Amino acid sequence: MTLQNKILVLSFFFTLTTLAQGKIFPYREGSSWGLCDENAKVLVAPKYEAIKNISGKSYDFFEAVLGKNVGVYLGSKNIIPIEFQDLRYISHNLIVAVKKDSLKKETHYLYNTYGEFLIDQPLSFLKGIKGNDKRYDNSFIIGFYIRNLEGKESLVNIDHYNNNKLIYIIKDVFSIELDNKKSKEELAIAYVKQTATSAVETKYFRVDGSQIILLDEKKDSQYILDNSGKKKNRYDDYDTSIVVPNIDSEMAVEEPRAFSKTGSGSGDGPGRGNTTRKTPKGTSYYKYVLKENQIEVEVSNNVKKNVKLIKFPIKADKIEIFKSKGLIVDEKSFSDSTQSYFNYIIYQKKNKYGLVYQFPFQKSMEYDFLEPMKSEKKFNYSLKNYFKVGIIDKKTKTMKYGVIDTKHNVVLPFEYEEIKVGYTITPMVKEQVFLVKKNNLYGLISEKLLGTNADAKEIKLPIEFDSIEFNSENQSFLRVKKGNQHSAYISYYSNSDYVLTLLPSYYPYLVKEIRYAIGSGKKGISLLESIDYVALEDEKGNFKGYANPNGILYFKD
Repeated sequence: MTLQNKILVLSFFFTLTTLAQGKIFPYREGSSWGLCDENAKVLVAPKYEAIKNISGKSYDFFEAVLGKNVGVYLGSKNIIPIEFQDLRYISHNLIVAVKKDSLKKETHYLYNTYGEFLIDQPLSFLKGIKGNDKRYDNSFIIGFYIRNLEGKESLVNIDHYNNNKLIYIIKDVFSIELDNKKSKEELAIAYVKQTATSAVETKYFRVDGSQIILLDEKKDSQYILDNSGKKKNRYDDYDTSIVVPNIDSEMAVEEPRAFSKTGSGSGDGPGRGNTTRKTPKGTSYYKYVLKENQIEVEVSNNVKKNVKLIKFPIKADKIEIFKSKGLIVDEKSFSDSTQSYFNYIIYQKKNKYGLVYQFPFQKSMEYDFLEPMKSEKKFNYSLKNYFKVGIIDKKTKTMKYGVIDTKHNVVLPFEYEEIKVGYTITPMVKEQVFLVKKNNLYGLISEKLLGTNADAKEIKLPIEFDSIEFNSENQSFLRVKKGNQHSAYISYYSNSDYVLTLLPSYYPYLVKEIRYAIGSGKKGISLLESIDYVALEDEKGNFKGYANPNGILYFKD
């Protein structure tokens, strides 16, 4: 069986084990944590100060903390006792469990992520040796240089693909000094003393894929000769590509990723990015620069460029020139008649504001309020420039806001108390979504038309929510609130398309995170099947616990 096939078998076995016991979640009761199934049936009674699902291991891999002690559950089974003071994750499948005495002296125990005890004795020291199979992660540890509590040193190989078979390459000697400075990258050297008074023996070994192979000095003399001396590295001081990269340094330790809280689990130019397009003959571009109360207009096309300084023809108290976010083009297909503009002008006349985008300059419609709209997200998914404009209602004396584009086309009517842009949550879809407020309630409206209706815009969420906002830590969904209940507006992938929808349930706390299931993008998957869990937090950002997308809470206050 090949190495790759063995990995697949292990993965398949773990999947079957997970399916057999079902999904498991940290469960909180008051301030104590345990574990439950997806129906909130308690599997491990709440008695721990924290239970954390460690990202990157498995959905059912949990650290449990009690006082100063920590251990591991795999599903509902305690595989590493809750009696260690530290857990250090190395490679993708190894854990060094550490006990510390009153003087902080450390004793190490080596486990894998299934709770198997790999080296059958406690250790005072260990250092990882990496494999060199280029098909796999270069942090993959295949063996260790170790020292037991009696001071005896060994070099061991651990074969993860052969039932974690442990092979002692060098066992229980007085000392081992590892050296790869005097060899090329295929070879490593160990200077060994069997006892305190023994002479130093020079032993040679190489790493082949996931194996540490001890060489016979006579039998492998030609190999040793060929690989001794100056390294093959391109740079003399660059030693990260050798077979045993970390043999002279401390073992690389992964920091587990989890919530930090208790019980936690998880341009100036007009171009379209790097896209280039041949400029049609006759297309004109306009660039405006304010110079001593006059405007320098640069008109250019693929034939010639003209620059002229003119007086602004509209009497104004203040003139400001803005850079466009992107290329502004006609709604028509790209043709010789299309005109593109580098920037635009906003002018103020007493308490009114106007917008000018075209040269020769034309008088603008004037508004009580006008400003360019900036996206609430870092990235704009639309290439269009939009402007928030306001008109004072003569009856109520209040400002009503709407949205226009560069040509003064009304995108949203002047009837809202507030408007913001940039609420798109679907990846790869170039669309702007506006957050609107009306009668003190919020909704979402797209820039897209609803069908063939030239006036109606697509409503993403009706105007009936007390708040709609991004989670500052995660902009992949929107938090929504009705009364004192909370939910989320999400996007998930199904049937080769993105589905925008509300979670089917409301919760007593804010949505902190939504974790999607493995394979959630497969064809025909339902919303409930696509989500593993929902994590909740209070208004102050304190983690509260987990919930099922159908509304079941995995905690009790």
